[in-house]
Amino acid sequence: MSKSKETSFCFFILFLAFYFISPLKSFALDLSVRGNSLFAGFVGRNNYFMFSLRNLELSASGSSGFFFAKAQLDIVPQNLYFFTDAVTNKNSVTGNFLGKASGPEELFRVKELFVSTRGLPFFRFTIGRFYGAVGDANSRQFFDRFFVERPFTIRKFFGQDGFLDEGIEFSLFPPLPWTLEILLQIFDGSETSFGSKGSYDFASLFAIRNVFGKESVGGGFSLFWAFGKNGSSDRLKDGSTIISDNFTDFFGGDVFFAFRPFFYTNVGYIVRRMQEPSLLTVEGGIFTEIQIAPVDIFYASFRPEIFGIPRLVEYEGGGSKSLPQIFDLSIAGTLLPSRDVKFRLQWTGNFSEESGPQNIFYLQAIFEIR
Repeated sequence: MSKSKETSFCFFILFLAFYFISPLKSFALDLSVRGNSLFAGFVGRNNYFMFSLRNLELSASGSSGFFFAKAQLDIVPQNLYFFTDAVTNKNSVTGNFLGKASGPEELFRVKELFVSTRGLPFFRFTIGRFYGAVGDANSRQFFDRFFVERPFTIRKFFGQDGFLDEGIEFSLFPPLPWTLEILLQIFDGSETSFGSKGSYDFASLFAIRNVFGKESVGGGFSLFWAFGKNGSSDRLKDGSTIISDNFTDFFGGDVFFAFRPFFYTNVGYIVRRMQEPSLLTVEGGIFTEIQIAPVDIFYASFRPEIFGIPRLVEYEGGGSKSLPQIFDLSIAGTLLPSRDVKFRLQWTGNFSEESGPQNIFYLQAIFEIR
């Protein structure tokens, strides 16, 4: 979606939120400000150090009757970078972690912004900008993640902000003894995940979520399939040149188990099949997140990840080529001196068969004001 169309869409969602909620005599409103400052040091394939105020987020949510609305505005100040070496490899891991080295292109950006129904039997409808249902690791934001960044697989496929796009969602909740959700999401499809920038080539996602147990001890799983167009290209067919669409689809899922507040673990797997002129690229990544909280004010996190199960290129004329696997390992310790303040120390190692290792050291501070 182009910038002007995205802005118009956001104003439309704000109008809907005001229209449905403001006339009601009583409604619950939750306001908060969240900050995320970060010091990072990259040592290995690239070498530089950086300090930035990554996020200053204003969040508001309100509900009344059958409607719920949520809005998040992220103020993105210009990051301060201290280079010890120039970043010359466009595909380096630094780009996947921090985005462009020149800093953000805009000062304000809208994250989640949607209006949703509540309280209707077995059904929910949502319109706005929200996260795609490709697993719990995608929808977790910086203030409730166990690590500084999302898993490498999520960032590789969907960008640093995850699968976040404008669209509509239909959810069904069958009357069962446990929580089962069947949902269909239809997105604009112009974000990083499908790459058809500036067009209305819609992307669709179908998912099933299942949750069992109680809040203290329980688990669940999800499965999804997403499909969308990533552009068009010229192809040769019977000696003539034709224009053919290229498509990208994703499929995968995750499973989790929680024994709160002491233990949490989840395993996620995502595969992408991406068509390009005369070839098909198939890539998949698997990751595991483990959180252990021995006391109330501290928890440790561990996340191993393998990107490249599979990772290959299939050519239209026949034949294929395997690409190198990438191994990613993150270890973090998080201190919680109060409910609204977190300090995190993290090391991430990113290893590839085709290049040397990249070590990333983080010191993160997060605060929330309600």
